Amino acid sequence: MNWEIAIAVVVGYLLGCIPFANLIARRNGIDDLRDVGDRNPGYWNARGRIGIRSSIPILLLDAAKAAAAVGVGMLLAGVEGGVVAWAAVVVGHMFPVTMRFRGGRGVLCLAGGALVLVPLACIPAAITLLLVRWRFDFARGIQACLIVAPFAVWIIYGAHIELYATVGLLTFVGLRSALADRALKRAGIDKNNPDGVQPDVE
Repeated sequence: MNWEIAIAVVVGYLLGCIPFANLIARRNGIDDLRDVGDRNPGYWNARGRIGIRSSIPILLLDAAKAAAAVGVGMLLAGVEGGVVAWAAVVVGHMFPVTMRFRGGRGVLCLAGGALVLVPLACIPAAITLLLVRWRFDFARGIQACLIVAPFAVWIIYGAHIELYATVGLLTFVGLRSALADRALKRAGIDKNNPDGVQPDVE
């Protein structure tokens, strides 16, 4: 590993460790998102605790830190540097040293890095997300987007390092999310209704 790649990894991981969701939630009266809702210190849990408007900066900042990491990696070592920085920022977000290695699920970091590394592939993935979200719900939209993404990368960019990185990170993020969902289920927490509040029925 040369020094450019090493720096890309370090920068990516450190950027991933910035807990924007928890920092913004704390400013809005929530001490630690890991103690409320679905226990995920990320955008969606924050949105349910502090509202849409207050949580928008989390959406932007989590994506931006990944975009910045990939940008730095590409400046240092081209596509290879961007790929390793992308992986490192996702890992940093999921397992941040700043939060005792208990972080979020990494979806926004995955998206933010993709916008820089494989921007054209983000277009069909985003369209898929919106269509499925409109027909079903956002969770299914994300799932469909994650399925479409590697095919879009393959068709547009070919079977190069971008494709392998995308497949690897999607698998990693998906596995991490599945394990988190199992942990919630064992704890008796409904991911879709973490507070146990029954919706109003007209």
